[in-house]
Amino acid sequence: MQSLQRQVPYHSPPFGEKSRSWIASLWLTVAVGVVYFLTARLSLALLTPTGVAVFWPAAGVAAGVLIALGSGARLPVAAGAIGATICAHLLADDRFNWSAVIFALCNAAEPVIVAGLIAIYFGSTFSLARLRCVLGLVAAAIFGTAISGIGGAIGFALSKGSAAEIVIIWYHWVAADALGIITVAPMLIGVAAATRDPPHRNEISEGVAVLLALALLSAITIFLPRQFWANSISIALLLPILLWLAARCQPVFSAAAAFIIAFTIVCTTTFGIGIFGDASLSIDERVETAQAVILALSLCAFVLAALFSERRESEASLMRSNLMLNRERDNKLMNLEAMVASISHEVRQPLTAIATNGNAAKRFLGHTPPNLEEALLALDRLVAASHRASQVFDNLRALFGSTSQAHEPIDLNEIVLGTLRALHGELNIRGVTTHTNLASGLPHVMGHTGQLQEVIFNLAHNAIEAMDAVEAGSRVLQLTTRHDGPDVVAVVVQDTGPGIDPKKVDGIFEPFVSTKPKGMGLGLAICRMIIDRHNGRLTASSDGKHGALFEVVLPVKSTTDPSITSP
Repeated sequence: MQSLQRQVPYHSPPFGEKSRSWIASLWLTVAVGVVYFLTARLSLALLTPTGVAVFWPAAGVAAGVLIALGSGARLPVAAGAIGATICAHLLADDRFNWSAVIFALCNAAEPVIVAGLIAIYFGSTFSLARLRCVLGLVAAAIFGTAISGIGGAIGFALSKGSAAEIVIIWYHWVAADALGIITVAPMLIGVAAATRDPPHRNEISEGVAVLLALALLSAITIFLPRQFWANSISIALLLPILLWLAARCQPVFSAAAAFIIAFTIVCTTTFGIGIFGDASLSIDERVETAQAVILALSLCAFVLAALFSERRESEASLMRSNLMLNRERDNKLMNLEAMVASISHEVRQPLTAIATNGNAAKRFLGHTPPNLEEALLALDRLVAASHRASQVFDNLRALFGSTSQAHEPIDLNEIVLGTLRALHGELNIRGVTTHTNLASGLPHVMGHTGQLQEVIFNLAHNAIEAMDAVEAGSRVLQLTTRHDGPDVVAVVVQDTGPGIDPKKVDGIFEPFVSTKPKGMGLGLAICRMIIDRHNGRLTASSDGKHGALFEVVLPVKSTTDPSITSP
């Protein structure tokens, strides 16, 4: 990329793209500022004796948006946090003071630090569905608020004139902002993740229904008597709901549940109502209790959601692994089945020829006097068929083997003539007339002799069998070789049989597809596999009435290759 940047001149983006980018950044700044301001105003309604807010969910808004959108949103989020903080403090004090600027800078630096730590240690893999990421977010929130709390404590000590020790101020700042990040940021991060990977409709319906039930339960809890048994019942009812959401829904629903609980506790503590608004307790006791409950329930929700998500992911990964293993096993079984079927298919022909010629030799020897000449010819064909059976096994081993076979220069005219010699007896028995049109000076091709001979033999034998359906006098097998241009040669096998349905011609090369009643559908599939491995092409054509034509096209042997010698 650096090399390209040096070579290619930089072109600035069109004005329209710049303006749209600025408008988007401006809208994000305004949106973050408005939400930050509203949550800050709510937080400023309840302050500790040191003057620090008890809860600061605004920090969670800024951190959550920045983590969800990435580093590109750093400037708009920081600007929104600065503006909102200054406005909130001006409305609270009715006058401008430099403490507002200090607090604004600290509030802007806080989400930048937290999001930066997340980006450094997790990057694009950050997700609430992983326990290590949840714990990492908690650690980043504590570290980021601890750093920003130093500036905030100094600002309070210098500008507010607080009588509290600077360590106490720093502690309240860290507690308020860390809780805000831990309870609010996950919901925004979860919403962004759910936008990229939407949950199923049933999951959305179930999650929304449970969240509504949680909100109703939280509202009822506010008005329960301020007694110990009421607190126990509230917690006992909340935990099953959190467990339900964690086990059944994406982490965003657990984050929303934690936010609802935290928001309810913040409101009751701030406005002095419900369990956490007990006036008989000091403000410090109420705040510490509320903070402890918020932290415990939030961590419980997030950890449960992460654990169940990891378990679901592990189950899905295990299912995928089992599926892949099953597919691999099925593929191996299919390959084995195909190999066995191929052996059966290919060996049947020479074995049939051996049996036929053996019986013919017995008949000729049984004549009176014995026809020794014909018997010897039959025995020669029998020996040739036995050699061909052995060659079949060698060809199949080369075809299905993992090692590459050495190729050699091959004369296709010799292949055609050898095929006719091997099929001589069957041609005579079936009454098939052969016509050959072999091109003189045909260039050699590079390949495996036995495999190419197997292809031509299969095509010719199929043509002979196809012509059983026509009268004996009209059975003609024509074999042609020609030189098609400077780079390829072709072998054409044509018969006068009933032909092939034009609609089925394209599918006859598929495995286990046969036009013969007892065919296995492997011969043509193996032929095409062999030709493909020779960088050639095997095609078929027919009008469905006047026979079929099969054409094998192979590349010519390169005369410039020094590793190839002429035969």
